[in-house]
Amino acid sequence: MKIATVVTAASLALAGTAQAQEAAFAPRAPSSLIDVLGAMDARAELDGMENGQVRLNVITPGGIFGAEFIGCDDRGAACKALGFTASIQKRTLTLEHLNDFNRRDILCRGVMSGDEANIRYGLLLTDNLTAGDLREHVAVWQRCLGAFAALATDPEKFLGQD
Repeated sequence: MKIATVVTAASLALAGTAQAQEAAFAPRAPSSLIDVLGAMDARAELDGMENGQVRLNVITPGGIFGAEFIGCDDRGAACKALGFTASIQKRTLTLEHLNDFNRRDILCRGVMSGDEANIRYGLLLTDNLTAGDLREHVAVWQRCLGAFAALATDPEKFLGQD
């Protein structure tokens, strides 16, 4: 009987701690992404804040990409959306390659700008978004980066045109 009481008390304490951590999570604030990235062996540094946008440079073991919070309040919180971006030299990529990539992938968007090709991923932020949800979006973004790197390395092979 005492063991069951101790186990139940420990379970309640752990559940309370998890609920407190989840309650402290503010999904529409850049600090929440910074916390999620920190738990994923990455970090983010403030790149700028103006006109309701907060830009971060995200540094990971695999490289650097941008994160931009959009529609934020004057304090840079209560943001409405989040976008991830990365750029590469377009090398052998053509507009046709990017269009084929975009037809195959509904979540990642490739665009050309001058001598660069960019990959983008965006999401709307709601108060119901959890840390786990945000980790899932980062995981999808990482898949986007991997696919885009494969496209940039050998577009014909990636698109099955070789």
